[in-house]
Amino acid sequence: MDDPFVIIHSAIAIVGTIVLITKAKVHPIYALIVAILYLGLTGGLGFTETLDTLTNGFGGILAKIGLLIAFGITMGTALAEIGAIDRIVRALLRVFGKRMAPYALGITAGTALQSIFADVMLVVTAPVARGVARRIGAKGIPIVAASLVTGILVGLVMMIPSVGSLALSGVIDVPLWRYLVFGTIVGVITIIVTIAIMKFLILRTRFWNSASDEDWDAMDVLDGTPVADEPGLQQEGFGSESVSGTRDGGALTQTIDVGTRQLRQAPILLALMPIVLTLMLVAFGSISDVFEVDSDFLGFIANPTFALFVGSALSLVIVASYRGNEGVKNALNRSFANLGEVLVLTGLGGALAGTVTAIGLGDILASFFQESFGPPILIAWIIAVVLHIAIGSVSVAAITSAGILGPVAAASGVDPLLIALAAGAGSLFMMTVHSNFFWMAKNLLGQTTNGAIKLIGLSTSVASITGLLVVLLLSLVL
Repeated sequence: MDDPFVIIHSAIAIVGTIVLITKAKVHPIYALIVAILYLGLTGGLGFTETLDTLTNGFGGILAKIGLLIAFGITMGTALAEIGAIDRIVRALLRVFGKRMAPYALGITAGTALQSIFADVMLVVTAPVARGVARRIGAKGIPIVAASLVTGILVGLVMMIPSVGSLALSGVIDVPLWRYLVFGTIVGVITIIVTIAIMKFLILRTRFWNSASDEDWDAMDVLDGTPVADEPGLQQEGFGSESVSGTRDGGALTQTIDVGTRQLRQAPILLALMPIVLTLMLVAFGSISDVFEVDSDFLGFIANPTFALFVGSALSLVIVASYRGNEGVKNALNRSFANLGEVLVLTGLGGALAGTVTAIGLGDILASFFQESFGPPILIAWIIAVVLHIAIGSVSVAAITSAGILGPVAAASGVDPLLIALAAGAGSLFMMTVHSNFFWMAKNLLGQTTNGAIKLIGLSTSVASITGLLVVLLLSLVL
């Protein structure tokens, strides 16, 4: 098929999916399947190859992250069962307050946690984000979701040692220390400005409609009944609970009164061990990559699937110790109640991205931009924007754009670091339905599909434009 028709049909498939979901109220699962079949057949794959691409793309993405999602959700609900998530949230709010907690969450995700794969980080931090969202007041869901998504994705392309930034620095041959220093500056500014803009739009305009854009049922299924905001107070929509505490061997052990029941909470340091252990194991993998340590054993224990398995298993052991078999049963029931839809949507998002790749859209766009001319920083950003909208992969869009503009940067005298950061910023623009990360964020952070299309799409676009502006300012001194 001619290249222009491939581009046109890809646009129809992506826009059509959004219209079917938001306007025609078709369930996202069926809308995605229609888009995949349409794109495969109009893109020249034929009947058999279209179905093969659908099933292989679906299975391929779930083979990579399906167990990550399952173990991560299990760990989150188990930690909620023993009160750990609630106390992390309380600590965040005590230290930073309701106003600054979203900034703390976004910056932490974008910096300190960037040794963790983006999908893993989202799964691990989502329970804490949901807890913060419940307590910061009206429209907490969109504020916290925008903050966490922005932090994770900006860090992915701007913060060493994330996978995306390491790849960008390697493709365009930028020393790691320079990428670390300037990428951190650009990334943190981008995260702060994006969160501030999103908070203004959410709170001061009609952008967000809580009634149609928030999914509290999914939140409650994942988290169960949360603890009230303050001891002895009743929170709207939840039961009346009170909290008391005693010292047990130097560690604070809390009990929660729920009606006539008393539930003893695990010491906070013990309750946090599953998260800490998971993050440490995954971080070992990044450290071994940086220092080029070749060890099968280290690769085994640092594999995200194994790390999350260990974390989720440990969390269930702790639940059994403090809540017994009934507590384990409650945690597992909540874990798997929504897991099916999360996995299916994530798999179909991967299948749509795989179909886009199979019809050659990425190669068509890359070839076109190789023949284009203009200011290297701006062109790098535009290429990444178009590639991300077309193929749905942040990393692929950023790396492809940087690779195309790398030789141009050397000839024009532009610092290659600026090209890499501009490509990273462009790759964030307009994350939507053909990204598996989009569907994970939608299901784990309490948004309806309509809400996620608005919130995640706008958050990533604001971050992309903000990142470009910061890079342009940086170009004045580099």
